[in-house]
Amino acid sequence: MDAHELGIILISRGMLKFGEFTLTSGKKSNIYVDLRPLPSFPEEFMKIATEMSKRMNGDFGICGVAVGGLPLATAVAIISRRPLIYVRKEKKEHGTESLLEGSLNMRSYVIIDDVATTGGSILNAARIVRSHGPDVKEAWVVVDRMQGAAESLKEESIELKSLATLPDIVKLVLDSLPERERSYALKYLGEVGV
Repeated sequence: MDAHELGIILISRGMLKFGEFTLTSGKKSNIYVDLRPLPSFPEEFMKIATEMSKRMNGDFGICGVAVGGLPLATAVAIISRRPLIYVRKEKKEHGTESLLEGSLNMRSYVIIDDVATTGGSILNAARIVRSHGPDVKEAWVVVDRMQGAAESLKEESIELKSLATLPDIVKLVLDSLPERERSYALKYLGEVGV
């Protein structure tokens, strides 16, 4: 799967949106990548999860970031037959009151999320996993927006990997976009320096 194929999936399934948006990081953007509906399209979902699984090497468990990364992390863990844990967005107020769910039975975990912008959600998950003993050296996302996540994670010795970058996807689908979406896409490319 290359960036063009991924871009076609995102556009055809309404997961790549153009307009004016505020991202989880608080940043403003003219492009929004919304992968939460991905599991509603099982063929595309499994294709993406399988591709991510194929690109991973080593002896590690999988850690999903709730909410967007958890379905993908679950699929990748099942396909690759790796143990799964996940980090909650906030501590439960009942039961074990834990931020981390699952059995920590690996020395190292790979964090999986859907999209990376600044890397804040991934970094938070990595710190929580590390605070319980295991190491985190790698994180995977479907789309890296190329807006600082890789640099932020590198400062914590975590390598960010992605199936594609948003600038690559946008450049490859640019000519097929209607004028309004094309203008938003060009504005985004200018903002990220492409």
